[in-house]
Amino acid sequence: MKRVRMYLAVLAAVVLLGTAGRPVMAAFDQGVLDGIVLLYAGAPDAGGEMSYLRGTGFFVGEAGEDPQYIVTNCHVVEDFILAGKALGGGELRVVFDKDDEEEAYLVDYDYEKDIALLKLAEPTDKRSPLLMREPEEGMLGDEVYAVGYPLAADVTVQAVTSYSKSDATVTTGSISRLLTESGTGRKLIQTDAALSGGNSGGPLTDSDGMVLGVNTYASELDQNLFYAVSVGEILPMLQRNNIDYAMAPASGGISMVALAAGGGAVVILLIVVILLISRSGKKKKAAKAAAQQAAQQSNREKSPFLRSAAPQHGNLVVQLHRQPVQLGRDSATCRLVYQDGTPGVSSHHCQVYYDAQEGVFVVTDLHSTYGTFLAGGQRIAPESPVKLPPKSAIYLGEVENTVYLDVE
Repeated sequence: MKRVRMYLAVLAAVVLLGTAGRPVMAAFDQGVLDGIVLLYAGAPDAGGEMSYLRGTGFFVGEAGEDPQYIVTNCHVVEDFILAGKALGGGELRVVFDKDDEEEAYLVDYDYEKDIALLKLAEPTDKRSPLLMREPEEGMLGDEVYAVGYPLAADVTVQAVTSYSKSDATVTTGSISRLLTESGTGRKLIQTDAALSGGNSGGPLTDSDGMVLGVNTYASELDQNLFYAVSVGEILPMLQRNNIDYAMAPASGGISMVALAAGGGAVVILLIVVILLISRSGKKKKAAKAAAQQAAQQSNREKSPFLRSAAPQHGNLVVQLHRQPVQLGRDSATCRLVYQDGTPGVSSHHCQVYYDAQEGVFVVTDLHSTYGTFLAGGQRIAPESPVKLPPKSAIYLGEVENTVYLDVE
């Protein structure tokens, strides 16, 4: 038993040193919430009554300093601009919490790039500036997070909300494409991290909490396509207004000396482990354990998806990430949306997510009127999650609404 413990301790040290300097998959960086804010842009209508558009913004500035400047989308403040700014009675409000808001002022904007820069009268200690990183082609497929205050989140469920940073919504996806828009030259990030009204102007971040872009709009042709304006479009605006900002440190920040020292330690420990395993005569068990670990890792790296067989969708594929996705007729909350009047389908019919640890899909009926069924015709009990392996199928109300669950 002592020898087993010794082996485990040495192996743990090897793993820790062996991963030094290499990127590690991480969850959403909660620190991003310290840099975002809910925005309201108001403008008077023909009758003089004020109407407001809701959006999201994030603070930029020097790391460690109280920020004063906010980046958002131009279309979030467009009504304010058209109202003649303050002269026309327009209004910009930054909401820190339910009973804590402050007026903001327009500094600069670019219609074509769809970016705008706001500022507070004074720097604030209620938020922190976010670091930025320009996206690169090598990031294709990397996981990203869209953060903001979508209106649908408050309308769908009447939650107790304070509009603080803890009430922000986080959706996850991956970078599917980096592109330049024809006609404007605008650099965009294409992703499948879900966005809806109110998300506009919020940050699209990587797993390190670095802002890659400004969440901007969703495709009207494909439910899986969403776009963010690249950080590269923000920097010139900040520079021409002499505004300080912080960029992520260059990758590969670990010195070559440290890497060499770490690498040498790893080599030495590997030799020790090999000798111990050789003397213990347990090579077969170690190989079996390594194979099992590799299989589990391979399973986690698979990409789960839904594919609708309904004629109205034309074999539409919806990629799954960490959050459950809803299926139904409500376009504000569902990722797989059925047309109004589709027989057997409720507004919020069911939800599906993929459990990467177990390698199964988890399906839950959301008290739908006509039920969610397994391929064999068995009805799923409401609010009772059912686990299904890849290559399974379910249908919503009627067989014509079959959805296939698989990984690739």
